[in-house]
Amino acid sequence: AGFVLRSRALGRGVLLGSGLTMKFWQSLAFCELEQAVELAKFAEQLGFHGVSFGDHLITTRTQIDQYFYTTSGQIFWHPETHWPDPWVISAALARETKYLRFLTTVYVLPMRESFNAAKAISTAAYLSDNRIVMGVGVGWQKSEFELTGYDFHTRGKRADEQLEVMRRLMSGEMVEYHGRFHDFPPLQMSPGTTRPVPIFIGGDSEAAFHRAARHDGWMGLRHAEDELPPLLARVRQARAAAGTLDRPFDVWATVMDPRPGAFERIEAMGVTMTNGTHFLVDGKAQPSSLDFKKRRMEEFARRHMHGSGA
Repeated sequence: AGFVLRSRALGRGVLLGSGLTMKFWQSLAFCELEQAVELAKFAEQLGFHGVSFGDHLITTRTQIDQYFYTTSGQIFWHPETHWPDPWVISAALARETKYLRFLTTVYVLPMRESFNAAKAISTAAYLSDNRIVMGVGVGWQKSEFELTGYDFHTRGKRADEQLEVMRRLMSGEMVEYHGRFHDFPPLQMSPGTTRPVPIFIGGDSEAAFHRAARHDGWMGLRHAEDELPPLLARVRQARAAAGTLDRPFDVWATVMDPRPGAFERIEAMGVTMTNGTHFLVDGKAQPSSLDFKKRRMEEFARRHMHGSGA
């Protein structure tokens, strides 16, 4: 408790004593929804820059599609694991916090209809006073696309057009668009955002790198530290090809099982943002107490963010 009291002034994500300038996000993925408000407030007290959420509509009883981010291809959550709508929960938590940001890791955009997605995201951004970051991926679970009626095989091309369309819609200005997946006359979505919503792109395909290069950041999901250098080189190559090396750009990367000094090393590689602790139990998403999660967060902050641990 004493550490929390000393950390209350760190609500803007300033990292005292560590020498790091990177921003830490605490994932609230898989946590019980009734604990979210208290955990968000606690994250702000500890000095986390923001909290992040995963995104799925459903979990099937029997896994059909291969999960890209584990060596086994198997998921590590259960059908009863909570997956709240990320924009609803972001707007709700923004009312309970002052500085905390909200990030999706990642929002599966191409299984959504663009106008409704733009409306939800711009509303959350407006209500949170621009504390929303839109982390986008193209998804891996074909069964979700089939449920929502969108083509899984054209999801990358559709996402590219959606991002262009949604930037225009969320501006609050009169816009029109004539493309492959969207075709509409001049119209306006209000209220628009008072500042553009940052867009980060997740994934390690060539398409994902080139998509990220056109936007505001790249997200590396569930990587070991030694996997990052070649991935970051490919991100830079994509940015060079797009002619965007001179623009501000964030790199968000999680490090699986970080060793001592890991965050200093990845910051030297060019990583600007990273993830905090996890709430998994024996590698699985399982219900756990609020105290268990708070202890995990506090220990992570003490060790890695504030330079008072090993």
